[in-house]
Amino acid sequence: MRIKEARAVSNYLVYICQAVKNRAGLERYWRVAPAVYPENVDVLVGYAPFEVLDADQDERVEGVVLAEFPPFEQTVEWFNSDAYVQARKDRTEGNEYLGMVVDSGVAPISKRSARMPAYAVLVCREIVDQEEFNTYRQRVNGTLASHAGRVLVDHGRFLILEGQGPVEGVTVYEFPSKDAARSWYDSEAYREVRQHRKKGAKHLVILAESGVPPVEQRMPHTRIAGSTTPL
Repeated sequence: MRIKEARAVSNYLVYICQAVKNRAGLERYWRVAPAVYPENVDVLVGYAPFEVLDADQDERVEGVVLAEFPPFEQTVEWFNSDAYVQARKDRTEGNEYLGMVVDSGVAPISKRSARMPAYAVLVCREIVDQEEFNTYRQRVNGTLASHAGRVLVDHGRFLILEGQGPVEGVTVYEFPSKDAARSWYDSEAYREVRQHRKKGAKHLVILAESGVPPVEQRMPHTRIAGSTTPL
């Protein structure tokens, strides 16, 4: 699904699957839900391979979704619409998610910066030292350029649509590839800045590859023995 018309400001759905107890229901949702999505949606990550780079508290991650969506209020209205409430029943029954709509505050992306980009998603769970966290935020974006990274979301207005807080903010960076993202995260420049993040706040940090695999290939680690879904 691609963006069909320009928007003044980008908005993103950031969804993290935290537990799968009803794989069959989830697969029914995956097949039914696209029919009720808004037309001007760009799915960047849809349960593609990912890895947790850091978690400052006990966090479970089974899958990641990142999508550029219509304006903030329009997205909230769609989420609460009868059509989508009905469509997501199979997903919410027994499965746990943290889902947020985030206003990026920047212009929408007209095209991807690479054919197979990767995304670093940072969910700030708690701020424990505001001064240290401010130092991190002031310096972190300066570490992106040498790795061709760019900011999609940086602590814009957000609303938790589903799941449990606390959430203090969301940041999303796009990189040309998974290797570029890892190179940034492991770089001397980011490691030096990261110490302020670790002192200042508790985060969940996920590196997600782009793409939307076929239903039968999504989150294979969540299948149970005896499943009829092909591997």
